[in-house]
Amino acid sequence: MRTLIIDDEEFVRLILEQALRAEGCEVTAAKNGQAGIDALQATTFDCVITDLRMPGIGGRGVLQWVKDHQPDVDVLMLTGHGDVKDAVEAIKHGAWDFLIKDTPFDGAAVTAALAKLRTVRNLRRENLAARHGGYQHDVIVEGTSSAWTTLKAQIAQVAPSNAPVLIQGETGSGKEVVARLLHDLSRRATGPFIAINCGAVSRELLESELFGHEKGSFTGAVAAKPGLIAAAESGTLFLDELGEMPGPMQVSLLRFLDRGEYRPVGSTRTLQADIRVVGATNQDLQQLVSTGRFREDLFYRINTVPLRVPPLRKRTEDIPRLAEHIAQTVRAPGTPPHSFSPEAMALIQSHSWPGNVRELRNVIERIVLLGPNAWPITSEEVVQALPTTRNALQAGDLSHLSMEEIERLHIQRILDASGGNKTQAAKILRIDYKTLLSKLKKYGIG
Repeated sequence: MRTLIIDDEEFVRLILEQALRAEGCEVTAAKNGQAGIDALQATTFDCVITDLRMPGIGGRGVLQWVKDHQPDVDVLMLTGHGDVKDAVEAIKHGAWDFLIKDTPFDGAAVTAALAKLRTVRNLRRENLAARHGGYQHDVIVEGTSSAWTTLKAQIAQVAPSNAPVLIQGETGSGKEVVARLLHDLSRRATGPFIAINCGAVSRELLESELFGHEKGSFTGAVAAKPGLIAAAESGTLFLDELGEMPGPMQVSLLRFLDRGEYRPVGSTRTLQADIRVVGATNQDLQQLVSTGRFREDLFYRINTVPLRVPPLRKRTEDIPRLAEHIAQTVRAPGTPPHSFSPEAMALIQSHSWPGNVRELRNVIERIVLLGPNAWPITSEEVVQALPTTRNALQAGDLSHLSMEEIERLHIQRILDASGGNKTQAAKILRIDYKTLLSKLKKYGIG
């Protein structure tokens, strides 16, 4: 695997370089976040291993850049014991996993994690080739929860309109999925669906990306180029991370929403386009308005029809269908359909899923692709795949876990420490033997 190491500590870079080269990896090392991003722009990598805390651009900044520009690259985060909460937050935003730097640091845990990642990437390629349609990053599954039913009714009601729509929701909750569903149910379904992440394009280029430009209008404009508004003609333009749009662009967007007219960069021509604009944000735009970071008139114009995507913890009834759909989607070609034990599904439903559907997809992917190929999937496999469970226990940080998760992990730890002796474990836990057996059955342990 072509691997990029980003760490400001030279001895960590040297240890990882030696360990990964011994495993047959092609390794490049960078001493800070900016140097790592420069390397990513110059070379193709499969995986990035980055320290969480570094001067300047830290691991979170590197992760955001990768997800915005090279989403097929997996990111593995390295962190100290005191930064577990921040590392868990990185998982929510798309990091594949995180590992705690133990003392002394020898790189063994990193090479083990990379071996698992290599297996996942190989199976992804097999699945991609088998389906011929690409890996499905977004999951559209009809839910039965009241939260989803309400949202679906709102989508069906506003879909026929041409009015702008603002979709709000937490990171990973499926805002683009809702935007695509809105497009598919509209009269513009036969037209294109064009998406752009406003936070992933530089301020200097965003105007050109949206409105297009004339030849010679700026350095590098060697030919005229139509923008995404022109590309979305008769269809839908989806503006993700709308809150990141710079001020001057907000003025241009407002003018387009009001008149349906725009002017390419460097042009004196006024063009028209027949498109529907759908915006999305995980930020509080009203708060941005109050601080002057977002125009009030644009907020009221784009917020003509507001839709709010419920977080996964508010639609737990939909989790089984989502989990089963994801499991079937990512399974290796030729393998039998997957199923979950009742205990495993109960544990999945009891998890808080701070990263929403994106986190659920990552966890189910780990379970299916790295599991022992024995069905049904057990609660032990679920616990091992949940980074907020596995790593929080390792670091002693249980703040993200439910009471049931904490109890299950504590019982498992005591049973392991007792060498599997249930009588001894019951004594340590100060519960009677029958109660322990009942809990072991409940959590699918042993």
